[in-house]
Amino acid sequence: MEIKIVKEQRKSLMLKILSEDAILVKAPLRSADSAIQKFIDSKRGWIDRHLKKMKMLANFANSFDFDNLIYENAIPIMETKSLRLDYERLSERTRLKSIKNQYLSMFSVLKERTLQLAEKFRFKVDKILPCSSTVKWGSYSSTGELKLNYKIIILPQDLVDYVIVHELCHIRHMNHKPQFWREVERFYPDYKKARNEMKLYSFVLKTKF
Repeated sequence: MEIKIVKEQRKSLMLKILSEDAILVKAPLRSADSAIQKFIDSKRGWIDRHLKKMKMLANFANSFDFDNLIYENAIPIMETKSLRLDYERLSERTRLKSIKNQYLSMFSVLKERTLQLAEKFRFKVDKILPCSSTVKWGSYSSTGELKLNYKIIILPQDLVDYVIVHELCHIRHMNHKPQFWREVERFYPDYKKARNEMKLYSFVLKTKF
């Protein structure tokens, strides 16, 4: 493993994993090499745990073959080449647009589920719209628009529900202060577990389709 050491104007040592094969250590300008090595050695367990997690996440992401399959509820349900007879001849841009349109056509499922949960937990929703953010699963605006990333249909149903409940709670709390999370917990008691599981699917947001 490559260990890159950078000495700079700072007060403490810091370690960052760059990849499965490299780590970065930042140290105060006058740090002795022996002190830096001792610091690295003390972090071996932490490094090993995080490298193992990175590898697991990479393997999980690679198991989703977005180039050839359409997913729903984390299960492949359709081959993308079935979208059109000449699918394999499509340009990259047109191919991605076709896949996106397929997911947008399935958005009614997410909208219906949102209305079900809104009624169950007594939230009033004015508008439910799809979005294609690469950083957010959903959002709620002060104008009454609840937006859901159409990609969440890929997630397991319990995580879909978590995203929806999360956004519904923003109707009453337009922030992430403690009272917001207490509201989320009222309707989704296992929200902390769901938040951790969502990290498994972070690659989906960055996937182009």
